Amino acid sequence: MLAMNYRGPQRVRIDHKPMPEIRHPQDAIVRVTRACICGSDLHLYNGCAGYARGMTFGHEVTGVVEQIGAEDAN
Repeated sequence: MLAMNYRGPQRVRIDHKPMPEIRHPQDAIVRVTRACICGSDLHLYNGCAGYARGMTFGHEVTGVVEQIGAEDAN
């Protein structure tokens, strides 16, 4: 899958990451259709926090639920 990765202050890049898998009963896998960073990510984007190179970046997403864990299946 593709993910936006932090590459340094004001530098991000789209890279391939492993496909997610259900590991816990409350997990869900969402196929992301749109994503962006939000205002709470700006301090990370600008290098004001200890974000490591290659970390997946951004948490504002919309998408389609593809799979859910056993606990949520009811």
